[in-house]
Amino acid sequence: MLRTLTLCLLLATSLCVSAQTYTAGKISFNHPGDFTQQQLEDTTGLHPGSTFTTDDLTKAAQKLADTGFFDNVGITLNGPIKSITVLFDVAPIDHAHMLPVGFENFIWLSPTELTTAVQSASPLFAGYLPENGPLEDSIAAALTQALAAKGIASAAIQHETIEPTLEHPLRSLEFRVIAPRPVIANIKLAGVTTDLVPLIQKSVNSTARTRYNAGLSGGLTAESILAPLLDAGYIQATLTGITLAPGTPDAHTIPIVLSATLAPGDIYKVSTLTFAGTPLLSADDFAKTATLHPGDIASRHTLLETFVPLDAAYRRQGYMDVIINSSPTVDTTAHTVAYNVTVTPGEQYHVHQVTAKGLDPAAQADFNRGYLMKEGTLYNPEYLATFLKNNTALHALDGYAAGFKAYANPTDHTVDVVITFVRGAAR
Repeated sequence: MLRTLTLCLLLATSLCVSAQTYTAGKISFNHPGDFTQQQLEDTTGLHPGSTFTTDDLTKAAQKLADTGFFDNVGITLNGPIKSITVLFDVAPIDHAHMLPVGFENFIWLSPTELTTAVQSASPLFAGYLPENGPLEDSIAAALTQALAAKGIASAAIQHETIEPTLEHPLRSLEFRVIAPRPVIANIKLAGVTTDLVPLIQKSVNSTARTRYNAGLSGGLTAESILAPLLDAGYIQATLTGITLAPGTPDAHTIPIVLSATLAPGDIYKVSTLTFAGTPLLSADDFAKTATLHPGDIASRHTLLETFVPLDAAYRRQGYMDVIINSSPTVDTTAHTVAYNVTVTPGEQYHVHQVTAKGLDPAAQADFNRGYLMKEGTLYNPEYLATFLKNNTALHALDGYAAGFKAYANPTDHTVDVVITFVRGAAR
């Protein structure tokens, strides 16, 4: 994302001459937000005692702008040339336009090593990066270098923005190693009692041979292992002391053995499930479709299932960032949980652009005629998912199947839709 750079040089004791050399006596930053003095100085490359020209100063300000963390950067110089005060006036972008960053499977690097690697490319990194930021490729390169230092010389790294879902209602930026991709070869759990063996065996079997995931998006390995317990009412079940033992990699994957201790907690039941209703779904309609009721085992799967109609009602109206809040209140004595359901809808998204790929001219003409979710309309993922099924009269599309990808821009709340058609498959 391109940031605006405003460069204002005000010299109290000399003319502004590009060849003039100055010595910094003090570096100051107005409105630094959450950034430290050291982070900002490291980004500009200027510190007290540094010598610089006005051209150097322009480059230092541009470095701040190029991070993507600021909307504007202004500079004022004041004082004697040999001990001049450099004042940066910065405007950090709104934190709402930042993405939390996950690292899916960097099993070779500790959290500290990951942060150090990322900050070598983005000194201002503190767990978040700007949406559509300019440094994602540079960060991937820094992570590649950090892995090479650990003996993983040919690592391939991918980064992707993960859109929010009902289960994980958080838009995030995920970095992952795609070669060699860590894959679960075996799981060893301590703390498993006899009565839990059937549940744990089920989850171990389903998780084995899947890719390891400890990021911020869905499909996390720990969640997969705990899923049968969470669905059986063990709402406080956790894994502690997780360790990973990598094996010998091949060209594409590396097997790992995951060891941990299971702390299952107790089985909980639902005491109450309340929902006051919203303009898009009344309390009565919510109750009619609810599959979780007071007195039931507090199953995570059934709770999410209960939220599906509510979630869908908002997504049909373009609310891509909708969050269903269950706000559980746990009674550890009675082993019950009360859920108070509320909705944080976020903003509505409209379609910015639609691109259809893989169609012949006749099929493209039918698509153009029959496809109604065009530019400017509210984004509805349900319309996309059912388009072919609901438009069988568009005969030129017979023999095509389709998949779609939505690219959201949270800054202006628009969506670019790419639909890829494949011939030779059933609708």
